[in-house]
Amino acid sequence: MNELANANKPAQDSIVSLPHGERWFVDGFSVLPVPGGIEVRLVDLTHAQAALNVLRARGLPATWTHLFVRAAALGLKRAPEAHQMVAGYRRLRPAHVDIGLSVAGQTNFAPVLIIPAAEERELPDLVAFMSQAVPATREKEKRDLEGMNRLGWIIPFGAVRRFILRMLGRSLWFRRKLIGTFQITCVSNIDFAIPLLFHSGTAMGVGRVTDRVMAVDGQPVVRPSVWLSMIFDHMTMDGRVCAAQLEATIRVLESDELLREAQGDSGHLALPAVAPVTATNRESA
Repeated sequence: MNELANANKPAQDSIVSLPHGERWFVDGFSVLPVPGGIEVRLVDLTHAQAALNVLRARGLPATWTHLFVRAAALGLKRAPEAHQMVAGYRRLRPAHVDIGLSVAGQTNFAPVLIIPAAEERELPDLVAFMSQAVPATREKEKRDLEGMNRLGWIIPFGAVRRFILRMLGRSLWFRRKLIGTFQITCVSNIDFAIPLLFHSGTAMGVGRVTDRVMAVDGQPVVRPSVWLSMIFDHMTMDGRVCAAQLEATIRVLESDELLREAQGDSGHLALPAVAPVTATNRESA
């Protein structure tokens, strides 16, 4: 199954023009409300909790966010069909998973930390990277706001600003620079987090981690758990592809892969990939 995932993963960024038939969908979605969907699963975090404890015992300032970012990156790596973006008449299938993580900032538009090639960063490296990058992201937001307030008068007309923003929104380069190739929002004081507006093909919302009663082998047990929501844009993919991505992410969180990675023993573990969605298995489900 890992060979199957590798066969579908591009060796480098691939950008192709959409066929003229598919452009009708893009144009239709530009004048009609954009349809999408939300898929939600309750996830058992027993193994993930053990991984978090190991990281902290090693003296690393690890949080649940690090584990969710890592699981999402590995999930996309193993469900490559879900890792894509559409802007205008072009589709991007990225060679690397650039996670865009929402960070609490000074405005209602949360700044986004881009974690490049997150699928290649094991947990200790990811913790170290984010420990420096999160404060830098907040500082950058402060500088950007100061610059915008100082120079915003250069383009005083709203119609011109909106035209510029619409043009930038059609640029895959700009969208990737702004939010990466996959967006994550973590909100720790509510059960469900569902980002309704996003700029990647799919986005993940993460709610509060807490003990909940779950059914295990037909018996009610109390386990640490979280509600994961995966939101998808129908302009980019259908719900079946998004479900494969969600399933791949959950497999990482519910297995002992993150625990082994936290212990420094990840090289011996390779989870099975999620088979790509085809016409055959779409009909058989």
